[in-house]
Amino acid sequence: MYSIIRNTLFLLEAEKAHYFSMNMLKWVCKILLLQWLMEKYFSIKNPSLSKVVYGLTFKNPIGLGAGFDKNALYLKELETLGFGFVEIGTVTPIPQIGNKKQANVAELARKKAEKEVQRINKAVEGTEKQVNLILQQLG
Repeated sequence: MYSIIRNTLFLLEAEKAHYFSMNMLKWVCKILLLQWLMEKYFSIKNPSLSKVVYGLTFKNPIGLGAGFDKNALYLKELETLGFGFVEIGTVTPIPQIGNKKQANVAELARKKAEKEVQRINKAVEGTEKQVNLILQQLG
């Protein structure tokens, strides 16, 4: 089952897979019994894990870094998964223009690798040795 879900999500663009998965988690957490089961399974409640940092108490030291939930849409759901804290986006008095949509990193890496292969092949052209590089699909 996991491999089917994983392979299906990998067919989507990263951002769409992210929002789809998080919205499914949000939907599951609306069903109190399922939320309770997930919390029991994923959350570890142990007082020795509690940390106080700059006067703030965290139930555990495992947090989720900036960018994952930049709009603070899934705080309850991420707590259900057991995170002790979640770093959310910046609060500003007026909306800020974000970055342009990220380029497909795998595609950029593949193109760069292809150029490097061409450069190496040109450098060894006319010699007895041939350079054979296998490009693995990035992604």
